[in-house]
Formats: sequence, C-alpha cells, structure tokens
Amino acid sequence: MNKFSSLLYMTYFDFAVHYRKTMIGPLWVLMGPTLFIATLGMLFSRVSNADASEFIPHLTVGLITWTLVSGFVIGSTTVFQRNRAQIMQGGMSLLDITAVEVMRTILQFLHQIAIVAVVFYLFDVAMTWYSWVSTLGLLILIANGAWLTMFFGIVGARYRDLAEVVTAVMRIAFLATPIIWLPADGAGGIMGAFLTYNPFYHFLDIVRSPLLGSDIALITWVIVGIFTVLGFLVTFVSYKKLGQRVPLWV
Repeated sequence: MNKFSSLLYMTYFDFAVHYRKTMIGPLWVLMGPTLFIATLGMLFSRVSNADASEFIPHLTVGLITWTLVSGFVIGSTTVFQRNRAQIMQGGMSLLDITAVEVMRTILQFLHQIAIVAVVFYLFDVAMTWYSWVSTLGLLILIANGAWLTMFFGIVGARYRDLAEVVTAVMRIAFLATPIIWLPADGAGGIMGAFLTYNPFYHFLDIVRSPLLGSDIALITWVIVGIFTVLGFLVTFVSYKKLGQRVPLWV
C-alpha cells in the first residue's frame, strides 16, 4: 500500500469512526444543510421578495461551499492538537496530518453535493459547458484549504486562543458573505465593501457563479490569485521556521 492509499484509508476510517454509533451514519452530514436550506430557503425568499427558483439554488451552492470553507478554516486551528499522539510518537509528519485533515473535509463536502444535485433538479437549473469552470474554482479552493490547514495548524498549536477567535470571526463572516442574501448588481457603499473586501465572497463566487450561469468578475480572479500565491509563500516559510517546534507546543 503506497503512502497516498494509506492516507486515504486513514481519512475514510476517521470519517467512519465519527459516525460509528449513530443510526443513520454519514447521512447526518446531509441532514443539517437540508433542513437549513428547506427552512431558510422558503422563509428568506419571501422576506427578501426574491424568486425561490433563483434564491434557493443560490443559497444551496453558497451554503454547501461554505461548509467546505469553514471546515478548512475552523478545523485547521486544532488539527495538530487533535493529532498530538501521532506527532509525539513520530508516526505521522505534519504534512501527512495536514493531508488527512484536508481529505476528511473534502469527503464530508462530497457527501453534501447530493443536496445541490437535488435542488438543481427541482428548480430546473440548466447546466452548460461554462458550469465546469466551477470545477477549477473548487480545485483552487481546496488548494487554499491545504496551505490554510498547515498555517493555522502551526499558529493554533502555539496560540490556543486562535480556535475561539476564528470561530467567532467565521460567524460574522457567514452573515457578511452573500449566502443567505442576494448581492445587488452594482452595489455600492457598505454593501459594495462587503463584496469587494470580503475574500470569502470571492472564493465562493468562483464556485457558485459558473453553476448559476453568472460571470466571474476580474477582481475576483485577482484577489483569489493573490491570496493563493501569498498563502503558499507564507505557509512555506512558516513550516520551514516553525514546523519543528510544533511537538513542543502541542
């Protein structure tokens, strides 16, 4: 068994063990988002006077993509603390632990794609060749999740308060990102700032817009590109300088 197969098996085992004593197992991954979409989808579409056929697919793709983003961000802050035994015993390197964490988050996300498929079928959302651009956006998002898991994992091992800070920030970011509300065309003022200076919006947009048939703004590609390049550079430097200290911190 090669190293990748071993890490993949560990990812599946970790995911399966989490639900080993539940009645419906991994289907719980689908329950929360499904109830959220069904309830808020109908409620907010009426409150905001938006067409349900437009709002609910927007909410669905945004929420499912957000679970991937928040999974990377929140899980990264405690990833090395949760794997303290493997680090101290030398059984897994920091890179291996990061890889398993990233694949576990992706596996959970893949289970929820079924919700998107059902919503698209119910609301007759047309798929075109342009929709495949979302695959590129998803790969970019996962790549950023990899460096973010390593970087926040190192910082979180040193500063335990990071997990609480990040959790609080993510709650605010969820409300400030157009997931449960529709961004207005040509929005200015504070609304425009929420879109322009919110990196979460841009990372969601490269996945959601192609699926919903909307164009991706050039500024979005620029911001995503800058975050990706700088993120990998900062993480590489941090890993080289601080990676050996993680066993002392956890």
